[in-house]
Formats: sequence, structure tokens, C-alpha cells
Amino acid sequence: MSIKSKVLIAFLISPLLFTAQIEPIPSIQIKEVVVIATPGEIEPKDSPRSISVIYSEEIIQSAAVSIGETLEFVAGVDVRQRGAPGVQSDLTIRGGSFEQVALLVNGIRWSAPHTGHHLMDITFDPEDINRIEVVKGGASPFIGSGAFSGAVHLFTGPASSDRSLVSVGAGSYGWQRVKATMDFGTEKFRHRIALSRSKTSGYQENTDAEILLRSYSTTLSSDMGLFKFHIGMADKAFGAQDFYTASYPTQYEETGTLQSQLTWEKSFGDFNLITAAYVRKHNDMFELFRESEGYYEQTTDGFFVMNGDTAALYAPGASWYHAPNNHISITNGVNMNALYNNSLGLTALRLDIRNETIYSNLLGTTEGAVGGAYEGDPIYTRSDNRTTKEISVSHRIESGIFASTITASVIDFDSGTLLWPGTIRVLPGADLTMRLTQEGNAILFGSANRSVRPPSFTDLYYNLGGAQGSIDLEHEWSDNFETGVRLLDISETNTLKFEQSIFIRKGHNLIDWVRLEGEDVAQATNLREVVFNGLETSLILNWENENLFRVSFTSIRASESSVGFESNYVLDFLRHKLDISTSLSLPADLKLSLRYSLQDREGGYFDPVEEKEVEFVPTGLLGATLSREFMEGKLNANIRVDNAFDVELVDIGNVTLPGRWVRASLTFVLNGH
Repeated sequence: MSIKSKVLIAFLISPLLFTAQIEPIPSIQIKEVVVIATPGEIEPKDSPRSISVIYSEEIIQSAAVSIGETLEFVAGVDVRQRGAPGVQSDLTIRGGSFEQVALLVNGIRWSAPHTGHHLMDITFDPEDINRIEVVKGGASPFIGSGAFSGAVHLFTGPASSDRSLVSVGAGSYGWQRVKATMDFGTEKFRHRIALSRSKTSGYQENTDAEILLRSYSTTLSSDMGLFKFHIGMADKAFGAQDFYTASYPTQYEETGTLQSQLTWEKSFGDFNLITAAYVRKHNDMFELFRESEGYYEQTTDGFFVMNGDTAALYAPGASWYHAPNNHISITNGVNMNALYNNSLGLTALRLDIRNETIYSNLLGTTEGAVGGAYEGDPIYTRSDNRTTKEISVSHRIESGIFASTITASVIDFDSGTLLWPGTIRVLPGADLTMRLTQEGNAILFGSANRSVRPPSFTDLYYNLGGAQGSIDLEHEWSDNFETGVRLLDISETNTLKFEQSIFIRKGHNLIDWVRLEGEDVAQATNLREVVFNGLETSLILNWENENLFRVSFTSIRASESSVGFESNYVLDFLRHKLDISTSLSLPADLKLSLRYSLQDREGGYFDPVEEKEVEFVPTGLLGATLSREFMEGKLNANIRVDNAFDVELVDIGNVTLPGRWVRASLTFVLNGH
């Protein structure tokens, strides 16, 4: 059956999701939120960009245990997971690569300069999120160099009332999870402590995993302004079966993340100032041959052997692989956002100074390690660093039915080494909206901007196990265009939102890892110009008793294809993606969440057995969550099923994802809601 036929059938059966009978309530109110689509505060319906907003109620009802699970059904978003939930996720938007998405937490842009594979190593759980905003399309001029194809903004922090929450869960493949959160404090001084631990024995050989998250956040409101502080840690240990190469399937990895940030906000009449300081430290230890009982173990003669297979580790001259890869990346910086409301509109100034450093036994140079924090260390013998300075000026003006923002950003890339000279980029941006009705419930919108991204340290230096980086890589950049229409209809019982947009991204020097036909080595390279164009349609219906129905369809085409070579990241995007999800209130106080995603991916992956590229096949995934509250909301019980049809799925390279996965949990609220 063709992908178009499957899309048609899915649309035809979607009305069946409305069969539940719900008692009416007087009215439904639109939740007003600020968005990152432009500088300043605006409602989603006024956004000049295509956006998606996910609220905490929907996250909790879905029983998601990872940030990736909360985003996988968002229009235009492609979440490619390795292993169990939360182990590792590559986040892409509108056909971009996993390195081209900016991640913000409470206004601070996080950074993973080692590799974007670790950007989603987040230190808190979905239950700790108040709201998620997804801005699609290039956003570098007003967010920064990381927002090449879009941005995801997570809002978290203490609740406004005291509450203690404990959750326990279990499921297929030895899944176990314990979660605890405590919110406390006074009206002006709030605190949250959150902890969680999850583990699985794995759905196949070498896919076991254990994840430990803990975080503390606080807000202080005083005459001096609003202070927000967050510190969090995430530790992961997991079998990385086929994660990075199918030639060495028995891989293993441990990562550790420390993220801390402090913001201060103060209003002075029409002038609003937000300043922040932040630091992120990420540790990564990767074993190409897993070293533990039952896997590769060291013999008396110094060899590592598993079932008679010798990895030949540490034996002089016996192998090119001498030790696990060890990396420490540190990102720290300061930023400032200043907003001034004046008679001419809203003027915004953004400054960001960010330093990124890598310490490694593989990435960087030995010269770069001289004078560094790990100089003389027997493991971290290489290093590199770069400082990025960004300044952006925006002005937004509203006149009658029109609103427009003009932005100019200057980014100075300077690595601090002879291998990577400084590069200055000027990034213009503009957007325009036009209200078609007096109430503003119908809007035409459009935007144009330029985005840029430097290579990661892995892109530049990695040279091991069939992968070859290149220090000659150039910055990738793109020109982005979008136009669309947004309609909003509100009645006493229903709220309907419809959005249709078309977009174009003209990419230049796009960074990819490619494997030429007949070769075993994947090389980092700049692809020639590639133009992506697509359309995106979404419809959201809210009705009585917090019921929700959402359907979206995204279609993307590229001017190039991976003929004669395997593209690992740039040309293996989702060319068609249909998402249908609903949240329903059923009789007997039951709540049902259904999720269906139909995905047709461009390109393929290299099969080492067949020794050829295998094309991805269209895949339909169905999931559901059934929940019920007891004891006046103090106890919630739910059961979640993912991949209900037990579809065999290969998402990235040769990484096989879990089949049908069933999880159940009980959540107890100790001190009210």
C-alpha cells in the first residue's frame, strides 16, 4: 500500500475517535502563553512563525517518561531514538539534522559541542515540565547559532503551591521507574526537588540501561527583581547495540550531565532586562567493545576476549583500538536580553558570549591540551575550545492589521586555535503578520531569515572505527522562508485551530557523514547546495472536559538524494509524516490517550551483512495510554502501550528499536494538587 493511500485511510478513520460521550461544560478558554517566535511576549495565535505548544496536562496524561516521547507527535518534528525511552534521542525539525536544533530551558540555550547526540541529555523528567514550545524553521537571528532548523523551549520550575509526588512504574523488558518531586516554600520564595531512577534489562542483547536524574530549582521574587536558579544532574549507563556502527555491535556508553543556570529579571517602567549565567558539563565514556562480565573480559596475557573473539585491547601493536573514548565538554557563558516598549514599537537587544571546550583522548589536538585544565592527565591528552559572541537587535511594530519584526544579528566564531580561525556572520531576519478579521482569529504570516552553524568537535576530529572527521569543514548556513495561514474558532463548547504553512530552506555547505558506495569509512563532509521545501498542515480541536484531538501532516522534498552513497543525517529525513493523537474523557472517570504516527523516511542505511544500502520502509506506529484518578485526584493509575502492533522498526542506521512495550505506573500526590 502506498504512503498516500495510508494517509487517506488514516484521515477517513480519524472521526471514529470522537465517539466518547462527554457532559458539556459552559465554555473553554484559550491559555495565553508567551512564545519564542519573536522577541517579546505574544500569544501563539499572533505568531509570525509556525509553532506548536504542549501543556503539562497533555504530557501527564500521556504518561511519557522521556522528553523525546513528549515531542514525537509534534507536527514537523522527527524524534529518532536509540534504545529504551530516554537513553538517547536525536531531535530534528523539518528535515534538518540532529545538530541543527536549538534547545532552550527557561530562556537559556543549552549546547552540546561534543556532538548533538547528547543535546537531549536533560536533567529533569516530563512531569517537571510546565509547557513546551516548538518553533519551526530557521531562527538563528533571534535565538542563536544553534537554531538552524528550529528550536524547542522547555519551561520548568517550582509549582505555585506545596505538593509532594511519588510515582512507581514497571513494564516490559524489565522496566522499572521511581519518581519523586517535592514543591515547597512561601509565596515569593519557591523550591522544587526532583529525583527519578529508571532501568531496563533490555529488549534484545546489549540494550540494558539505567538512568538517574536529579534536580533542584528555585524562584525568588523581591523588590530587586525575579531570580530563577536551576541545577540538575543526569547519569546514564547503557548497552549501545549498533548505536554508532554495525561493524562493532557490542558497544557500551556512560554519560553524565551537569547543568546549572541563574537568571535575573527586572522591569524598569517600559524597560525590561533579563540577564543569565550558565554552565553545562558533559562526560562521555564510550567502549567500542563492551568490557564487563559476559562481554569482553581481560585475560592474563592482556587481551580482551568474548566467546573466543579477541578485541586485542591494550596489547602493543595488536589493534588500532587501544582504550575507550573519553570526552568532557564544558559550555559556559552569559547572556542578556533587553526589551524596550516605546512609541515606535518594541525594541530588543540580545547579547550572548559562549565558550565551548572539549577535553578528550581523541578529539582536539595535543597542542590544545597545553595549559588546559587536564594538562598532564594520562587520559585527556587532547583539547580544543572556541568562543562565540553574538549580538542581535530587533524591532517589532504593529500598525492596524499588520505586525512586523526586523532583526539583524552578528555572530563571531572564534575557536582560539590556529586550526579554526574566527569567522563573522551577519544574519538578517524579518517577519510579517496580517489579521484577516477584527478579532485576530484569522492571520496570514510569513518570515525570512538566515541561519548558521559551526561543526561539532566530533565533526572536526573524530577518526576511529570506520569514521573520519575533517578539520577543513566549513560552517553550514541556510536561507529560510515560510508563509502560512492560521485560523481560530471559539464557541461556547469548542475551540478549533487550523494552520497551513509552506516552507523552503536553501542549505549551503551542509555538514553530513557519508559513506560512498563500496567503501567502509563514513566521512564528514560539506554537501553542495541542497534545497528543502515542504508543506505542513495541522488541526487541533478542544472540547468539553479537556478533550483534545490533534492531526497534522508534514511533507518534505529535497533537491538532492543519496544516490551512490549513504547519507547518515542530512538526506534521511521524513519525507511524509502523519500524526494523529487524542485525549478523551470516558465513562467511569477513565481518560484515554491515543497516538498514531505514519512515517515515510527518505534514504536508507548500510547493511553490513548484505553489504549494500537498504531503503527505509514506511512505518505506522500506534500507542495508547489509559488512566484513572482515585481518592479525589490524590492517586493516579495508568497503563501505556507503545508500538502496539509490534512493528519491526529500524530508525537510525542499524539500530533496532523495541517492539511492543507496555508500562504501568501509580502516582500518589501527598499534599493536594
